[in-house]
Amino acid sequence: MEYLQYYSRRRLLGEHVPYPVEAYPEGNQRHLSAESGLYCRIFTEGLFGIRPTGFSNFDCTPRLPKGWNEMALNNVHAFGHVFNLQISRQNKGKLLISITEGSKVIKYKITDGATQPVVL
Repeated sequence: MEYLQYYSRRRLLGEHVPYPVEAYPEGNQRHLSAESGLYCRIFTEGLFGIRPTGFSNFDCTPRLPKGWNEMALNNVHAFGHVFNLQISRQNKGKLLISITEGSKVIKYKITDGATQPVVL
């Protein structure tokens, strides 16, 4: 987690453009372009555990860090939909997955570490 914080501060908030994918990185750092393209996967696949299983569905295995009570991805454009995904800690080792698309809200309560199939 410490390296992720360093990388985020240096590459996204430092002397560079605020985009993780850079066609022409400043300071002649072309070697970081491919690495930067993978940066978003830390969140989508790592923390949120999103794995596509079809054109409008995915598996979600959230890994909410111990010091966090919630996390969210907003304005996700995927699976032919635009939605928000929020994970929040509940009592007794449970997590609440909330998916909001317009006025539609889908909620799942899972055991921490479990995988939830999601159909949009």
